[in-house]
Amino acid sequence: MNFVCFNGEIISADQPIFTARNRSFKYGDGVFETIKVYNGKVLLAALHFERLFTSLQLLKIEHELDQAYLTQTIIELCEKNACSNSARVRLAVYREENGNAGFIVEAIPLFDQANSWNEKSLAIDLYPFARKSKDAFANLKTANFLPYVLAGLYAKENSLDDCIVLNSDNYVCDSSKANIFLIRDKEIFTPALHQGCVNGVMRRFLIDELKKLNYKIHQEEITEDDLLNAEEVFLTNAIICMRWVGSFRKKNYVNSISSIIYSQLLSKIYL
Repeated sequence: MNFVCFNGEIISADQPIFTARNRSFKYGDGVFETIKVYNGKVLLAALHFERLFTSLQLLKIEHELDQAYLTQTIIELCEKNACSNSARVRLAVYREENGNAGFIVEAIPLFDQANSWNEKSLAIDLYPFARKSKDAFANLKTANFLPYVLAGLYAKENSLDDCIVLNSDNYVCDSSKANIFLIRDKEIFTPALHQGCVNGVMRRFLIDELKKLNYKIHQEEITEDDLLNAEEVFLTNAIICMRWVGSFRKKNYVNSISSIIYSQLLSKIYL
């Protein structure tokens, strides 16, 4: 049996918990974190909780949650679900009807491939039917995630591994489930936060670490032509870490530098 944590109480995942008044269900009034647990440890915990609490403050969701309590809750739930060695955790915090914060934690075993480099490359394309805004909430992982959901469905329907979401100016934002990086002439490019991409935890960690290794990083506008002119492309998120892309439409990529970056950074993530 699988369990979830609902407002501090561990209950069966099959137990109903919401009413029709739930604001997250009705309005997408909340945020979430997708967190990786490995060998009983919450990876990149400080970055996750900093983003979570910043998001709650921006959305004016009052709460008394703190990092220590939520970390303990996550670890206990992983132990209950027998997935402490490698787990995908979803922590959702939402505004209840009284204005305070409610939360739900889910934890499921993570497939082994999430902890290793992908030998088989990914195929991606653009999602044509939505454009993401560049407003004050664009960098958050809110419960209103519809453009990404539909981009993911479009990828599946078209036998793709992922799809890129564009912003309102038709520049690259991110993919349905990851941030995107390009490599050209040994320099690394990624959409800037003001382009509307999610402020990914792995994105932030990667940029900070690459700077320490003296890579040249550019955070700027990324166009479709930039994708076509890139030599390498890779995606990042908290669960998969990095995945190299092999093709965008008829354009093919290599992974010479991407694979080196993965090797350089992997040990630091799992410390």
